[in-house]
Amino acid sequence: MKINELIRMYRKEQHLTQEQVANYLGVTAPAVNKWENGISYPDITLLAPLARILKTDIDTLLSFREELTDLEIDKIIRDITVEISTRGFNQTFEKVSNLIKEYPNCDKLILFTAQLLNAYLLMQDIEDKGKYKKQITAWYEVVAFGEDKELSNMATASLCQDYVVNGEYEEAQKLLDQIPPVGFDKRMIQANLYSKQEKYDEAYKVHEEMVYQNANGIIGSLMQIIHLKCKQKEYEEALIYAKLARNVAENFELGQYIASSSEFMIALEQKNKDESLRLLEEMVSGINELNGIRQSLYPHMKFKQDNGLSSMKEMIKKSFEKDEELDFLRDDPAFIRIMKKLEGEDA
Repeated sequence: MKINELIRMYRKEQHLTQEQVANYLGVTAPAVNKWENGISYPDITLLAPLARILKTDIDTLLSFREELTDLEIDKIIRDITVEISTRGFNQTFEKVSNLIKEYPNCDKLILFTAQLLNAYLLMQDIEDKGKYKKQITAWYEVVAFGEDKELSNMATASLCQDYVVNGEYEEAQKLLDQIPPVGFDKRMIQANLYSKQEKYDEAYKVHEEMVYQNANGIIGSLMQIIHLKCKQKEYEEALIYAKLARNVAENFELGQYIASSSEFMIALEQKNKDESLRLLEEMVSGINELNGIRQSLYPHMKFKQDNGLSSMKEMIKKSFEKDEELDFLRDDPAFIRIMKKLEGEDA
């Protein structure tokens, strides 16, 4: 923050007019106006009295640095943890307040110190909690409306958590609605909010969606690892991951098609015809089972009636027809039979 912005900010914090500042320093009100608009700067001899009337210090007025490094912030956080236990919460809170005044644009410092102080405020028996809580909330709000989207989402989530704890569910929902779907995952807080409101079906649905998505995410990551292992011809290790992927798919009711896919990838890589055909049979048979699964783990989720089954079959069929890795299977009667099954023909 530039010196002109600091002068204006601290003057307003002290509820002073430009004329009052000018009278105190023995200059004209237009001179103060020029300082605040960056047209000119106060004489060096005026810095000390200017800092006193603004209730700050010369270092702050002359500090053009808006950010701290991550290492500096980490050290500050460690120091705060030590100082709360040695100097007490009140003195540490005051020190943090002064530090934030020194770096008013460092959103990471503001957010992380606010979160830490808030944690201690919840855990300890501190007098006049409301006063501290009000200031922490104000810090969260500063970051929540800041330009750094990631920090903004984190601050909004912290505000939302506080609202849920305080039973202010409507305010919590308004904040949740402000968090974009990409980036910070607000669903855990949303489920907690539903639970507090005794909207249990909605809470179940959120958790089921998270389980379903995360299980698919795990499968996706395992498939990538298997692909890497196959490229390095580490087939035994690849098979370990494939068995794990099968267990995840079966335990989380993702269907036989997904359960067999990882092992099918390895069998193709090794040109193992019998194993490839066996697994392909499982996969194609499993496609038709997709509409009948997910009943025990995901009863609150709504799946489309067709669930895109026809489109999925057509996509898989085209993929198999074009995939050169399957060329060694194409003339086999079993492969032809499986393809007809995929097309819905009697085999």
